[in-house]
Amino acid sequence: MESIADQTLGRLASAIASRAPAPGAGVAAAAALALGIACGRKAAAITLKHNPDRPGIDANDARLGELQDAALRLADQDAQCFRAAIAQASGAEEQLVRGDRALLACADEADAVIARLAVQVDEIMRNDILAGRALIEAASLIVRANLAENEAAQSSGSSRS
Repeated sequence: MESIADQTLGRLASAIASRAPAPGAGVAAAAALALGIACGRKAAAITLKHNPDRPGIDANDARLGELQDAALRLADQDAQCFRAAIAQASGAEEQLVRGDRALLACADEADAVIARLAVQVDEIMRNDILAGRALIEAASLIVRANLAENEAAQSSGSSRS
């Protein structure tokens, strides 16, 4: 399967809407997280374009870049693990739970970094910060729901469908 990061937004949306079990909500959450992070990075980039010496923004942008890459890797992992869970592969629920926890940690850290950026970026970029935080919050809500469901499935020995 082609990496989530390499798909167009249109192809990803069509894949999520398809009858295939994956990609689904976990991938949608990871994509929302990556887009939220991208909004934060846009605010940093435009601010640095006009104020290249503004302190702290480069480091925050670099960390967001790492978190964005991690979110996209976790999207691929979620799709693979969910397919395995549907096929009732051994250990799939445990992998889904680990992936959900990793994605949630990524979202929490991204939100904290963007919160720091909020006071550093130019005023005109505040809506990008707002969009970034809203997308991260949406991703977190989805991941928390998936995590609860996957933990329950892991405890009962069944997978979500």
